[in-house]
Amino acid sequence: MSKVESVAARPAVSTRRHPWSLLFWPIFGPLFWLSRSIDRHFLSYLTGRVVRDRSRIFTIRFVWYGDSVYLHPMIWGSLLLYAVAMTGFAPGWLLLVWFAALFVCYLTIMYNFNVVKSSVLLIGIVAAFGLAYFSTVELSWNPLRAFADHVRWLDADVSPGFYIAAAYLFTALIICEVGWAWLFHRVEIDESYVYEHRFLQGTSREPIFARGLKRETKDLLELALLGAADIQHRTKSGYKRFKNVPFASLWLGNALDSLLDYRRRGEIELQEAGDEAAEQARMQDAVQDLDEMEDDGVDGMDDGVDEEGDDGDE
Repeated sequence: MSKVESVAARPAVSTRRHPWSLLFWPIFGPLFWLSRSIDRHFLSYLTGRVVRDRSRIFTIRFVWYGDSVYLHPMIWGSLLLYAVAMTGFAPGWLLLVWFAALFVCYLTIMYNFNVVKSSVLLIGIVAAFGLAYFSTVELSWNPLRAFADHVRWLDADVSPGFYIAAAYLFTALIICEVGWAWLFHRVEIDESYVYEHRFLQGTSREPIFARGLKRETKDLLELALLGAADIQHRTKSGYKRFKNVPFASLWLGNALDSLLDYRRRGEIELQEAGDEAAEQARMQDAVQDLDEMEDDGVDGMDDGVDEEGDDGDE
């Protein structure tokens, strides 16, 4: 039975085994079909999907995101500041910390800071805050004290609800980024082609030239974002990079490597099978030659014995 026939026969088999399922199919059947359709056409790209069997990988699906996904620290950071603000901590310092975190995130996005540069920047900001506090409190003659008094006179303050509203804002921004990625950044890769699906723009297909796919984790900040990495694809006009592909540094990247190595492994197996067949053929030829030599040698020895026997008799 072929694969299509076996798949088509499954509902009939399940119906024979469970006849009561016919009663619930009109109710739960459309929901089951809808959930499978959503998973196939939407969730499989967002979470990354590998279509495979026991011996090979057929396709890999994923989406890639823009740089705004790096603003996710502003979500859980704002929630953390809200919890601290509810304890009665000085609101001015919390607001300053919030703006400093936003500053670090935007610098990381704009200049592609790795984890070392971002850590140095964060340490520098903490050191500047500590020095400013020490200079304005302990050293009253510091010229920056006038500026500190001016900031204190402004009485910049926000309520704890501000941080919750900020978390909502950045959550909406990242949700829009996810939706935009599904609409215009859906990618599907098989053994020979890279398919890019774009909403209302059709699907473009480009071949993989000389296995021109490679994945690269630029820094640990990218790795911390759901194990994301960049995938580079060779095209006719140069190279194309899919940025911030989730799980590309984890199981999705391993599946991609296996997909690219499948044909090479098949060629190696074919070559090894050919070498084995050739070696077997040479061994058979050698055995046949030995048999022929042994037959010739035995005949010669028999002839010699007969001649010697005849000479002895004579």
